[in-house]
Amino acid sequence: MEAEKAVALVALGWLIGSCLLMTRSIRRGRDLAEALATRHPATYEALGRPRPGYLDSVRRTRFAQFVARHEFRNLADEWLAAQFEAYRKSEARLVVAILASGVLLASLAFAVRHAA
Repeated sequence: MEAEKAVALVALGWLIGSCLLMTRSIRRGRDLAEALATRHPATYEALGRPRPGYLDSVRRTRFAQFVARHEFRNLADEWLAAQFEAYRKSEARLVVAILASGVLLASLAFAVRHAA
């Protein structure tokens, strides 16, 4: 197989894998939002019913702020706070992994393109 075709297949696998990981991330965030709604309905409503996602919306922005600003620590709910903390850390790892692997893949494609 030609190197360019191999890189294209790797890029396709990377794209599909990244999309699947991002979809799983959204599902996990929605599960946490539902847990917040169930365990702390007043807080959930006061926050504007936050929901994760990748499309721009007020609810998505509020969910991201709630996680990024560590507002979940104010819930007096150790289990839910631990779940949100684990989610926050896994989101950071996911972003770094996707960006780093994307840079690596782009470097590989550049090297193959200019090696000929």
